[in-house]
Amino acid sequence: MSEPILEVSGLTACYGMISALKGIGFYVNDNEIVGIVGPNGAGKTTLLESIAGSMHIKEGQINFLGHQIERWPVLKRRQLGLMLVPQEGNIFPLMSVKKNLEVSVILSNRAKKEELIDRVYKLFPVLWEKRRQIANTLSGGQQKMLAVGIGIASNAKIMLIDEPSIGLAPKLVTKLFETLKKIKEDTRTTIVLSEQNIKVLNIADRLFGLEAGEIRFDEKTENLSRDVVKDLYLGSIS
Repeated sequence: MSEPILEVSGLTACYGMISALKGIGFYVNDNEIVGIVGPNGAGKTTLLESIAGSMHIKEGQINFLGHQIERWPVLKRRQLGLMLVPQEGNIFPLMSVKKNLEVSVILSNRAKKEELIDRVYKLFPVLWEKRRQIANTLSGGQQKMLAVGIGIASNAKIMLIDEPSIGLAPKLVTKLFETLKKIKEDTRTTIVLSEQNIKVLNIADRLFGLEAGEIRFDEKTENLSRDVVKDLYLGSIS
């Protein structure tokens, strides 16, 4: 097996005196969908923010594409290919859909920019239909599509997506997860997503179980008991 493209070791992060992550070890292989599951307060968001650089870590190492990046600023990590799609604050609300995507491709050359934006519109045709609409007037599901579209347009090697199913109706969750799987297959983008929805088991290649800031298990999805994972780590069964 090839070396992981992202590897975290001994990662510790705190909020004041409270330890949110306790010596986390975590890895991602190329062209995988990796799910991080766990109850509220488990540290899922903190882990993604620590990898992306928006959360200060106390100690530990983060290796991405052969670079030690734990002291790098967010922009430098972003330029290397790490893109965080946060649960909130993930779009430019007062810009049009089109402007949101144009800002997201700023690091690419002109030809690549057009290709990336066209890719987003093909994956999410409704965004093409509403490309002139102001982002904060979209429905919740459409805003989530735009947030993921921004990640795609950024041409990231790894997209870190925090709780993408939150607030979505069951049919939209299914559609969004199917699209994430298509993104992985069509563009070879690696995806890491934190989730509490049982449907993550339908698309993830591997799952990490996170509880109280510690990894409890790391296993291929096919080897896991759906009922056990649901009962212990997943809060939503929609």
